[in-house]
Amino acid sequence: MNYRLLSLFALTIIISACSSRPTGPVIPPPDSVSAISKWETSGRVGIRTKEDAVSGNFNWQKDPNTFALSIVGPFGQGATKLDQNQDGIVTLAYEDTVVTGNNPATLLQQELGWEFPVEQVTYWIRGLAAPNSPSRISQDPISKLPNTIQQDGWLITYNNFTEIDGLSLPQRMQVSNPPFRVNLIINQWTIQ
Repeated sequence: MNYRLLSLFALTIIISACSSRPTGPVIPPPDSVSAISKWETSGRVGIRTKEDAVSGNFNWQKDPNTFALSIVGPFGQGATKLDQNQDGIVTLAYEDTVVTGNNPATLLQQELGWEFPVEQVTYWIRGLAAPNSPSRISQDPISKLPNTIQQDGWLITYNNFTEIDGLSLPQRMQVSNPPFRVNLIINQWTIQ
């Protein structure tokens, strides 16, 4: 066998090995935004309170029973992590402090002075009103996507949507209840 033929044979094996598909089960994408049961999103966040302004990168992983939200300031400074485990225990870690409780919004308010309705935001970040309280939604007349949601004293303004697995999800949004305001620029969505 000559050298060229042997090299071509080896290259073919390597390419076919790299292109093989995973053998595990394939999970079909959800058929609607409200059917998303598990998601991860990341991007940039800006938070303004009465006394403070914070900006950085965020990563938020959510499934039906747990979540993990981390916000990291510029150059990796000022990391804040908020998690909820299977038992409903919420942990807030920032600077050299770790506190636990059972309500993420209450922990953020008590410890950092941030008013951030975590439960509602898990819906708003997908372009949905939270199901447990009244809301007013204004929609774009053509796309039928929300322009704004007013709920629980908050105004959620959507500036841009992106398409993920055939579904329209927010890419730029603002959640405000003066003097509190959160701006999100979402760079990446992963949904199931």
